[in-house]
Amino acid sequence: MADQNRPIHTRSDQPWQNQRQLVATLSLVVVVGIIIAALYLIQTSTTTTTARELLAMDDYRLGLELDNERLRADIAELQSLPRVMTRAAELGFREAGDDDIQYIIVDGYRYDRPQLTPTATPTPVEAEPVYDETLSGWLRKQWDNLKQQFDEWREGS
Repeated sequence: MADQNRPIHTRSDQPWQNQRQLVATLSLVVVVGIIIAALYLIQTSTTTTTARELLAMDDYRLGLELDNERLRADIAELQSLPRVMTRAAELGFREAGDDDIQYIIVDGYRYDRPQLTPTATPTPVEAEPVYDETLSGWLRKQWDNLKQQFDEWREGS
């Protein structure tokens, strides 16, 4: 009779439940693997794209540097003395002769006076204050300031 009072297990282990757990676990592992692979692929493609953009920008920068050097060479050539002299002649300019130069006489002007050379005067340097404050002195100063503010507040009200 004792056997009749004992509860009977209504749930029995069925063989397909173990298979279901195995399939669910494998499915979860596959999904996690796919997610990790997708993240790796995204990171790799982003890195590759960024590297290509950097190479393109570097090529563009080198092209600009070459253009700048070419322009500097063109400017130097255009500013050369033979080129400027030829262009001035084309515009009708010529070298000034002795007859073309006119001098203006200014009363009181001496052309042979000595050149003044400026002399540097030293700027006065202010002595920096010596830091000799102690902690107790600083605390006393703070306390005095607080007392002064309190006295001003008391007199003001």
